[in-house]
Amino acid sequence: MWDVQETIVAISSAPGAAVRGIVRISGPNSLTSLAKVFSSTESWQQAGRSHSVDGQIKLDGGVQLPVTALIWPDQRSYTRQPTVEIHTLGSTPILQQVVSAFQLTGVRLAQPGEFTLRAFLSGRLDLTQAEAVLAVIDAENQNQFDVALRQMAGGLAGPLGGLRTQLLSTLAEVEAGLDFVEEDIQFISQEQMLGQLGNCKNSLDKVIQQISGRHVDGDRPKVVLTGLPNSGKSSLFNRLTETDQAIVTEIAGTTTDYISAAVTLDQLSVELIDTAGFETATGEISASAQQHRDQQESAADLRVLCIDAQMVQPIGENAHAVAFVDRECSPTQWIQSQIANLRPHDLVVLNKIELLTDQLPSTSELLQLANDQLANDQFANKQTAETPPLIPTSSKTGIGLEQLGQRIAASLRRDAGESVVGSTVQRANTSLIEAAESLDAAIGAADHMLGDEIVAAEIRESLNALGQVVGTVYTDDILDLVFGRFCIGK
Repeated sequence: MWDVQETIVAISSAPGAAVRGIVRISGPNSLTSLAKVFSSTESWQQAGRSHSVDGQIKLDGGVQLPVTALIWPDQRSYTRQPTVEIHTLGSTPILQQVVSAFQLTGVRLAQPGEFTLRAFLSGRLDLTQAEAVLAVIDAENQNQFDVALRQMAGGLAGPLGGLRTQLLSTLAEVEAGLDFVEEDIQFISQEQMLGQLGNCKNSLDKVIQQISGRHVDGDRPKVVLTGLPNSGKSSLFNRLTETDQAIVTEIAGTTTDYISAAVTLDQLSVELIDTAGFETATGEISASAQQHRDQQESAADLRVLCIDAQMVQPIGENAHAVAFVDRECSPTQWIQSQIANLRPHDLVVLNKIELLTDQLPSTSELLQLANDQLANDQFANKQTAETPPLIPTSSKTGIGLEQLGQRIAASLRRDAGESVVGSTVQRANTSLIEAAESLDAAIGAADHMLGDEIVAAEIRESLNALGQVVGTVYTDDILDLVFGRFCIGK
């Protein structure tokens, strides 16, 4: 473990030439070291608040380099230590000379991740936020960047901190009763204990669900087009990706395997996947195609159910409702079952909408009827707050494609608000499961009245596991794992 009382220095801006570069110094002697190399016509050493000052740093060879010094003289800095940032020309050789000038005053070169480590050790960040700092640096697309920013802002630290506070409060009441057991004073009843522990378990389950739903590899979110054969999935895939990857014919069942391509929809990079249409397997190739379709659907972040517009037909003379029918005009139970089992934020597309333009009632009226039918109990997903409306699209004319792209991006961004960066998933998953198991044991002990001592012991085990996630309990190995991946200067 590095000595946090040593003053450290490093280049903190990105490598390569730029208009501006930054050298960061942090530690007890930051201002003393600055005074040895920095000169200015402005008075800066007596200021007791954060401020900036223009001046010069004398480099090797006597060159006076114009710089701006940003100074945090107290604990309001990133590391909660006196800190200085030198802003100057973004030339790597020049920045290296600035670092050397500070090293000559006795300042040590920072190790990878040492600034963020000090922020963690001082309580500025917890471990999940520290990992998010690295994820911001390493983000390869806008989605990864957004997820990392949310986690850095407390998207995971907030729920976990609230959960730990609830558990600590319950533990305090349980242990207070143990301390005064001879006085027969009851600080918490069994009913209250079970209620509080149940609320904590619900909160923890939400965090675990948030973690388990995250792809560890941090790739683009996967969007799968699914539907019956000849529902226009491949044409839709080609229009959205602006390629001819998918083979398109009038023959149903042309797609026998899945294909994928990266595409940007409403400024969000996603992996779009076209799958074989659902059908009863009639041979080895067909069975393999259905297996691949099932695998892609189960791994999808978002599913887009494609329905051939010709399958939506009015019911009765007055056309007050619609039915989803196949080409033989028999009810298509698969469509109904798919709609009934839509996941939150999944989408439903009514494709080939251009084929309805000459039908009565009008296309808009038919869509309204279809949307009304989707809201009925026969089709609505009982687990979702609302059933998604049909999105009319036409791969041939381009109708609805922009709206579909916006809806896909919006659904994924809504899910991304609950996402977690990959490194946190890998490190925290086991600890969260252990915390849940201990909490279940505490609830069981309280429910069967096995004794407050056992309940308290299990709560402490759960708190210990949660502490490993946020960093209130840590070892040097854990810190090496988290901060060893950082670059110097961060």
